Amino acid sequence: MSDDTGSSEVKVGSDLHKLIQQLEKIEFKTDRDLYNYAKILRAIGFELYTRVAFDADMITTILSQYKGKWYTFGLQSKIRAKLVGAHLKAGASAAKVLGLAGVKMYASFVKHFIRPEQDAEAEARKGKGSKKPGFSIGDKPSTGSAGKPGEAGKAA
Repeated sequence: MSDDTGSSEVKVGSDLHKLIQQLEKIEFKTDRDLYNYAKILRAIGFELYTRVAFDADMITTILSQYKGKWYTFGLQSKIRAKLVGAHLKAGASAAKVLGLAGVKMYASFVKHFIRPEQDAEAEARKGKGSKKPGFSIGDKPSTGSAGKPGEAGKAA
């Protein structure tokens, strides 16, 4: 995914609506797209977690001050408010897990796809390097080589 400047890096903002739009625009064509997806998903999870956890605390505080009928007062209101706010806290934890899932997805991609490719490429380079004749010091000259230094120009 690219922005107006032509760079492939995705700018992650704090606006949840913009983050979701960025997530929707990603087309999975390269490994960089998976990285950007994970980065945006992590930002969405963090943003949702922050907002919902804050709202849970605010609702708990508001409801704990509720003065209703004569039989709901004081400590009872606070306990009930905590029970109501706990549901939002659980939702905030789920948003945190969502963000973590994006990070784990990319880490798994690296482990199962990128590292084996890198290892195979390193093995291939390692094997090719031993077969290629190149400049080396201390090896015996191969047959048909120029011979000892200073023997250049001598006829056989």
